[in-house]
Amino acid sequence: MNRKSLILSAVIILTFLLAFYGNRIISPILDLSFSTLELRIAYFYSWWLIPTAAVTGLLFGFRGFFEHFGLSKGFVKGFLFSIIAVSPMLISSAAIGNISEDINLIDILHKSLIAGFMEEYLFRGFLFGLLFLKLRWGFIPAALMGAVIFGLGHLYQGSCFWETTGVFLVTAMGAVWFAWLYIEWNNNLWVPIFLHVLMNLSWALFSVSSTALGGWHENIFRIITIALTVIVTIHYSKKEGFNPTWPI
Repeated sequence: MNRKSLILSAVIILTFLLAFYGNRIISPILDLSFSTLELRIAYFYSWWLIPTAAVTGLLFGFRGFFEHFGLSKGFVKGFLFSIIAVSPMLISSAAIGNISEDINLIDILHKSLIAGFMEEYLFRGFLFGLLFLKLRWGFIPAALMGAVIFGLGHLYQGSCFWETTGVFLVTAMGAVWFAWLYIEWNNNLWVPIFLHVLMNLSWALFSVSSTALGGWHENIFRIITIALTVIVTIHYSKKEGFNPTWPI
């Protein structure tokens, strides 16, 4: 890796850390408070969006901005693929679980649509995507860097040591899986976005398990969903003749 790539890599990583942790550091100091949930959500994700969008535009150009993040194509394809793949989770949760009693429309939109989109934008589109596609990092280091932080960011879901460890491992492996799908679908970020959104919707809308890791029922259908994505993705890549460059 040459000096320019090292400098750009450092800028991207530092920008990511600012976006992800800046709010947690600055907000308590400023003692900010918001009157509505909508304002809190907008403020929280503005930390993710503004610095990453500005730095990406400055480094790689504002022209073709959406292409930098894999958002310029494949919207319908990503949605159709994802709704088919996640349908086992949605149908099984609706059949066995109960609709959560303490949810509202804003809460559902936040936990599914907004969180799913923004996490894929920040972790896969910005951090992994720019390091792997623009700076030619190997897939493993680029994916693992985001996976570790992604896993750490979900530790709050665990209630004990073993559950927290399990949450970290599952979410970290999920981050690598999302990164693989992003690349295999010809750099189409809409694929992991819709998968993430619909999987979050299944967990947010239906109450099936009392633990973050889920019980045997949820995990069986989660495995079915993952297996479907792998099988269909491999078939798609062969059919389209798409052979991504895979520096390891």
